[in-house]
Amino acid sequence: MFHLLLIIVSYGALLLLLMPATGVGMISTAVILVLGIGLIVYRKIHKAAFWNSKRYFLISVAVFVAAYLGLPFYNRWLPSSKMRAIATMLHMPIEVLLLIGSLILSVLSVYFVYAGLQIIVKKLSGSFVRNMMSCLIASVITVILAQMMIDTEILSMGYMNFMWGTLIVFVGILFLYCLLGRIIPSVLIGSGIFMVISTINVYVYSFRGRLFEPVDIFSAGTAMNVMENYSLFPIPINLLVGWGVFAAMLVVLYCLQRKTEQSIPANRRLLLLAVCLISSVAIFFYTFNLKTYHWQREGAQFNGYILDFASKFKEISASEPDHYSTELISKLATQYTAENNEYELSEHPHIIVIMDEAFSDLRVTGEFATDKEVMPFISSLKEDTVSGFTLASVYGGNTANSEYEFLTGNSLAWLSPNVVPYQQYVRSSTYSMVSYLKLSYNYKCVAMHPFQSSGWNRPVVYEHLGFDECYFVEDFPQLNYVREYVSDQEMFEFLIETYEAQKENPLFLFGVTMQNHGGYTYTGENYTKHISLNDYGSEFSEVEQYLSLVHETDKAVEYLITYFENVDEDVIIVFFGDHQPKMKESFYETVSEAKADTLNEQQKRYTVPFFIWANYDIEEEFIDCTSLNYLSSYVYKAAGVALPPYNQFLQQMEEIIPSINANGFYSLADGCYLPFDEANEEERWWLGLYEALQYNNLFDKKNRNETLFPVLE
Repeated sequence: MFHLLLIIVSYGALLLLLMPATGVGMISTAVILVLGIGLIVYRKIHKAAFWNSKRYFLISVAVFVAAYLGLPFYNRWLPSSKMRAIATMLHMPIEVLLLIGSLILSVLSVYFVYAGLQIIVKKLSGSFVRNMMSCLIASVITVILAQMMIDTEILSMGYMNFMWGTLIVFVGILFLYCLLGRIIPSVLIGSGIFMVISTINVYVYSFRGRLFEPVDIFSAGTAMNVMENYSLFPIPINLLVGWGVFAAMLVVLYCLQRKTEQSIPANRRLLLLAVCLISSVAIFFYTFNLKTYHWQREGAQFNGYILDFASKFKEISASEPDHYSTELISKLATQYTAENNEYELSEHPHIIVIMDEAFSDLRVTGEFATDKEVMPFISSLKEDTVSGFTLASVYGGNTANSEYEFLTGNSLAWLSPNVVPYQQYVRSSTYSMVSYLKLSYNYKCVAMHPFQSSGWNRPVVYEHLGFDECYFVEDFPQLNYVREYVSDQEMFEFLIETYEAQKENPLFLFGVTMQNHGGYTYTGENYTKHISLNDYGSEFSEVEQYLSLVHETDKAVEYLITYFENVDEDVIIVFFGDHQPKMKESFYETVSEAKADTLNEQQKRYTVPFFIWANYDIEEEFIDCTSLNYLSSYVYKAAGVALPPYNQFLQQMEEIIPSINANGFYSLADGCYLPFDEANEEERWWLGLYEALQYNNLFDKKNRNETLFPVLE
């Protein structure tokens, strides 16, 4: 009877621990704690031995199978509302109650299960096999914690992917064991690395609404620049529980291994290295062919987070398209020239481009009412204005990718998801809107950004794109801050000063603002609330802060355009948002009539407004469907600049595919957004040409076509 109770307690505790999202029942927890502590005391007093290893093993298998089959019922076993009621009765925050219960459960479950498996190990062999079992158990627990910390079902990815994720961790620990010769530090470092990655993932998902991926490592410097403006506290409960379980595992491992660990014989060390090598090759081929996901938590749900993270290393580099050839590029080069352009003027205006940080109209995701108009001036722009909505390839961050698409005409559709070309690919002189205006029309090109120059490698990239001058936060007066960023108003004042000092030559001024950067929980003096939501009280205070910032931007834009209405020179102003801000999912679910489970609904979060205004006559137009890679063609048209060959191709392609980003494209034939693998024959033809041209432009430096992509020497 004692041993039967032992098994029930150990696996009961384990099951409760592995399902943190469902809540922990206070009554069940109390029963398990009383029984568990009682059994520990009984074992110490009577020195009782654990049960027969064979029976323990068979019952272990039966319990796990029953638990997996019973998960659909278990998830509804104890509603979280009961936990809230118990927490209220005890005058204790529910997070504290869950944390204490989970930590105690973690110690019990790890202790009992590990101790039970130790019996099996002792029957099989000595220290070496016990160490292997320790590696395996640590790997399994690490994979489980990676899922739990991102609040994703543990076996949602299926047994096969769960095993491959476990193998990745196991090989990492095993390799360290070969190097260090000791199991405890090997588990500490090996599992610890994956725990750190999983922890970063929790915060990246919280701030950006997507999982942490290998390409984000290249953005570490930029992330550190803005991290101080995000709050890491309160620490998510799943994160606390996860690290508590990890610490408990290390403590138990230390207690059970410290007196029995022995050094690895040389022949076994070589054997383990061979196992690591063979397993690594198998992992490489499996992950190379594994489908990856990039919408919110899909990667963790379908692949398991650790396996999904490993599989995305293949997306860092670009491969040559199957249909690519220099002959195809040469043929296209003869088809498009810069001659006989109907839009060209004899004199060319100054071009001012403002890419405004996180500027968007959240009403594209769902209707909501505010106490006053959020952007009254921008909404009123009609005369001599081209306006509408454009599609970006990023959501919630990675500003530099929107810059890249606008300035180069390239699309992230043909690059690995979440890659940042500024950091990985722009390493030499690169064709861009900047280089074209300089080479063809002798524009002086100036870039400015009121934040740190280390962000996204901009100083180097701007030089490669062709900018003559660059200004960063240290060049600004820094007299007008909104929250902790230089305001749009100050940015525009600095831009006007630059224009006045250099307006003798045609200017291309490109500015990237910072005022509206996330997150939106600032409580200091440099902020005034302008906008309130009518129907939700203070439920969505972050949304209200964001809308108030957009209202500030609207006033700054009015100041900017009012100034340029009264100058003697011809000027056009191009204004667009780089991406939408990351808001709580509950906000979108509240204001939207449909869930973001279709590509059409998802693309709404990648839609941002734009306008092109001139202080001279241009044809008014509203464009409800375009994308950032096409936007430069509208600028050239408004400025009376001949379309370069690449933009002539893009203009023709836009007639067939009016909008495209990293997620998919708009199909006129189907009247909706589609993933690329569902394109019809004509759409595949244009997409294939676009991919080939972009590859020649960005990657095939040796054979880059100078007619299509001239660069500055």
